[in-house]
Amino acid sequence: MSKKLFNISILFLILIFSSCSKNKSSNNNINDIKNTNSSNNIQNQDNVTFDMKYVYKALRVDKTNFNNALTSYYQDGNYSNIINRNKEFLNKKIVGDNDIKKYAIDYISNTYHNPYSDDVSGGDLYNEDLSHYYASEYNYVEQNLALKKARDLLLKINNKDADTYLALYLSYMASDSLYNFYEIQEYLKEWKKLNSTNINMIIGLVNEGNNINEIYSNNMKLINYIIEAPTDLGVEQLIADAYQNGFLKYISKSTGYLDIYNENNYNLSSIIYEGAARQSYFAIIKDVVNINIMNNYIRTYVKAKLSTDKMKLPIYYENFYYIDNTYPGEKYDEFSDLYFLEFNKNTFVYSIYENKLKEVYYFNPSFIGNTKYASYQVEEIYNFRLGDDSKLEKAKVSNIKISSLKNIASDSKFILNGQFNSEEYAKYLNEILSFPIYSPEFFLCDINNDGKDEIMLRGSYEHLGGRGGKASYTLLLKDNLELNLESTIGKSINGSSKQGLNNFQRVYSENGKNKILLVNPIVNTAKDIFSENDVVNVDEFKYKNYTFKPKLLWKGNIVNGVPADVLKTDASFNMHKAKSDSDIAIVSDKTLRVADKLISDIYYKNREKLNEEEKEKLLENRRAEIKTIQDKHGDVIEIEKEMLNILGINN
Repeated sequence: MSKKLFNISILFLILIFSSCSKNKSSNNNINDIKNTNSSNNIQNQDNVTFDMKYVYKALRVDKTNFNNALTSYYQDGNYSNIINRNKEFLNKKIVGDNDIKKYAIDYISNTYHNPYSDDVSGGDLYNEDLSHYYASEYNYVEQNLALKKARDLLLKINNKDADTYLALYLSYMASDSLYNFYEIQEYLKEWKKLNSTNINMIIGLVNEGNNINEIYSNNMKLINYIIEAPTDLGVEQLIADAYQNGFLKYISKSTGYLDIYNENNYNLSSIIYEGAARQSYFAIIKDVVNINIMNNYIRTYVKAKLSTDKMKLPIYYENFYYIDNTYPGEKYDEFSDLYFLEFNKNTFVYSIYENKLKEVYYFNPSFIGNTKYASYQVEEIYNFRLGDDSKLEKAKVSNIKISSLKNIASDSKFILNGQFNSEEYAKYLNEILSFPIYSPEFFLCDINNDGKDEIMLRGSYEHLGGRGGKASYTLLLKDNLELNLESTIGKSINGSSKQGLNNFQRVYSENGKNKILLVNPIVNTAKDIFSENDVVNVDEFKYKNYTFKPKLLWKGNIVNGVPADVLKTDASFNMHKAKSDSDIAIVSDKTLRVADKLISDIYYKNREKLNEEEKEKLLENRRAEIKTIQDKHGDVIEIEKEMLNILGINN
């Protein structure tokens, strides 16, 4: 079996990376050189819509290591079934509308519910050999191609029904969420015209702990939102609306094959939380590139400036493309939770801090100094029946001095010779609560409303581990100062998840009755506890509702709701029409695409200065350069050498 899989991987590498066809036809043809706009920021329509997620990358790592990594994925039970499913559908010959609907919809539905998914390990980023990640990217492309095949087949059938349009929607959601937002919108509009409300294809299998009604409702909210979305919808408003309506998690990612820098170049990327403080950042598997060509490219087209210390070679390229985690605050809040969101042909990163939307970020080398796209103004609405809990009437309590504890507590092991042993008490609390309380405040309160005061305790502990915070407690004690963990009210108060790190409690009075409110603001939940004569009522609820008003921070131009003038790593020619081995190699490799663009723009820039005779001579020279590149028959390294020579760049 292992040998068979190895041979399969070799076969696919030969098909993709070799130049066995030696195709002489070229879309960079020497007879078809035409004047184009020399600005890299303005592409022709074909190049704008060419999507690199459907292109296998050229192989620049050790082929044996890559082969072995690819084979290991085939043999891994976590991936093998999915990889085989993708291959089977890619190779399957399907004819006739009925079979197309049957097999294409089945493939899309299965992939939507169980897609190929891999993530980046923070520790692995520093390994010299990243072949297994490049192999994983290969698997992502294969799934994307299979989804595209299914989508293209469905688009060709004559009588499209509601299921067809729903499957077309899911085919995009399975690979890149709302990246093709307005294509998705059109499919769902057609779905709605057919009066279909059946979204079982989306629901799939529901785990025991999930609420099927909530899943159905939130998915319908998402679908209706997309259908009704205006043409000028911005990502900042989309995120706010999605958060409010409960479908943000359906359109967000924490890992995937993504175009993080919005340059039409995809990499395996993941959100990573590292260290005791769980600092967040996103990790990207780097492309193997020629640094000298990339530096030339950036200097030529990027207007943004870096600080002097970051302009130095060879780290110039890295400082433009890779997030500096030493000072992440320059770009994003490292103590927030981060998420990827693909929308309208762009990729954004947004942050949530303490259960509230915080900021949206946008990355591209053209805008290296302006990554904050939007922020949110938060408006809070209390769900507590009495409104703002900070204004509650405080319960009547009697504070107990530490020196008086011996007169109130009975048979306490923490009082010896009339003295309270605070160290032993802190150790006792730490064993139960996981946090010590070194300065407890004891008080009496009739929290059970039975005419008898109970001993209670307030206290906090400043926690410096993890992301830090304050652990706060309001606890019910027994007469011996131990925690009351036996009675109903004792369990309700002391055993609550609303006690501890980043929680707070309020003992208050309503209509002459004492009550306690316990709040966990991080997960936005609260408990209102009322006890009378040992009958305990606990009301648990969502603590607050939030509304988020987005504020656009972006200083550049916004076109159709997304930033304009981004730097793309597209080749100079129509990549849709690449057929020769060398043109395919250029399209499949970031360095070669960039170098091709540089060469082409230099040619047209020089051409503008010449008379007709000089133009003809320059054209002959350009034709010779193109022929030399075509004669390399797709050999990436040899093509790169020729391009370096043409550009006059030392390797």
